[in-house]
Amino acid sequence: INQEFINKGFVAKYNFEDIIGESRANRKVKKVAKKLAKTDLTILIEGESGTGKELFANAIHNSSKRKNGPFLAVNFSALPDKLIESELFGYEAGAFTGAKKEGKKGLFEQADGGTIFLDEIGDMPIDLQAKILKVIQERSFFRIGGTEEINVDIRIISATNQNLEKLVQENKFREDLFFRINVIPIFLPPLRERKEDILLLANYFINIYKNKLKKNITGLSDQAKKLLQNYDFPGNVRELENMIEYALNMETEEKITANNLPFIKYQ
Repeated sequence: INQEFINKGFVAKYNFEDIIGESRANRKVKKVAKKLAKTDLTILIEGESGTGKELFANAIHNSSKRKNGPFLAVNFSALPDKLIESELFGYEAGAFTGAKKEGKKGLFEQADGGTIFLDEIGDMPIDLQAKILKVIQERSFFRIGGTEEINVDIRIISATNQNLEKLVQENKFREDLFFRINVIPIFLPPLRERKEDILLLANYFINIYKNKLKKNITGLSDQAKKLLQNYDFPGNVRELENMIEYALNMETEEKITANNLPFIKYQ
């Protein structure tokens, strides 16, 4: 991987080995994703919040022929609407008040030869969607204030926790864009549909955080295990990770006890 990509943080951090789970549902989706990684197809990763959409996007990039190229992630729910266009497309010198005098390369340009991950794509402003559609269709665009068309060789992976078909019906998402990004959909199952992975994941997170916190905790008490397996996890794997981190911070026993699982307080 080019050192410049590393310096800028344009690298995918995770591989398929980092996706923990032996459930049938998890094995099935990993198998599909590994196959798709070998292609250059546009992929849409769907799933509830906290199911690991960014993890899968990273792993797909790292298993693809583009693995030595840059990996850039854009989260539409985290970027202010005013900044999205200049971040994605870049701009020419003096394109608007406050613009850098030398201009700026956008994320699409910087992703050339690699992968761009469009996270929370359902939050993309409607007025920007036509421009994104053009990039997906033609792999070309103009910088803001620019007259020269820029061509890029990029793979596009999108992700959403929203029902895009419903957004299309409500005229909040362009139908043509939906069909363009939805060439190959991957649906990540929620944790409540892969309950056999809960304790596997819990122990994985215990090992990570006990080392970080320098705590000598060996696992979960029987009651804690039972409670975790019976809980529905609306926040999915992310919620489980946060829960284990909290419990490890609070626990004084050798094993995590039920009283230190944060959701117990709200039962």
